[in-house]
Amino acid sequence: MFDVVTIAREYGSGGSDIGRQVAKTLGWELLDRQIIERVAAVGKVDRAWAAEADEQSRGWWEKILSGFRYGGPALYLGGAGDMGVNRDSLQEFTAHVIQEAGKIGNCVIIGRSSECVLRNEARALHVMVYAPLEEKLERMKQRHPHEHDLRGLLRRIDAERLRYAQDYFGCDSRDRELYHLCVNSALGIDICAELIVRAIHSSANGQRSVNRKAFG
Repeated sequence: MFDVVTIAREYGSGGSDIGRQVAKTLGWELLDRQIIERVAAVGKVDRAWAAEADEQSRGWWEKILSGFRYGGPALYLGGAGDMGVNRDSLQEFTAHVIQEAGKIGNCVIIGRSSECVLRNEARALHVMVYAPLEEKLERMKQRHPHEHDLRGLLRRIDAERLRYAQDYFGCDSRDRELYHLCVNSALGIDICAELIVRAIHSSANGQRSVNRKAFG
């Protein structure tokens, strides 16, 4: 039986909106921006910096500079470097927050490579949300009204998320074998959310059926 949902999403696909609707329908906790708040608290770092580093790997320049921490100037990153916290440490905190949420259950986790972090968790339903390019661009216009290169922004963010999964979890987030369900948000937010909720309910009904047979 599934009591955790992870939602990987192409940028601009509406995956976060779908996850929000699923959580609302099921009465479960939603973990999206809330993850940033928890990570900032765990790492005792500035929330704005935690948000900036969210779902991003360390850049090559950060890796080089971090080598000077004990032999030269300390790496300072927006109020975090002087406390010994860099992007690598921050992502460890992120994985920890996701793992703890997975143990508790009754939650919908958006992004942060949660499908990779919880890939061995039998109670987690892993979902990928995608969409046609034009629909993603149309949705992005509302979020980035002053952006002149939406296609470039889309490619950059998707590439950052892909690299994040590869760098920290050795995981190719494009691999469909990671997911139980892939939904095209062109169907509509409500319909996609309903498909996920039905999958959750079906798993629960299936488990009850197995239990009846076992004790029948």
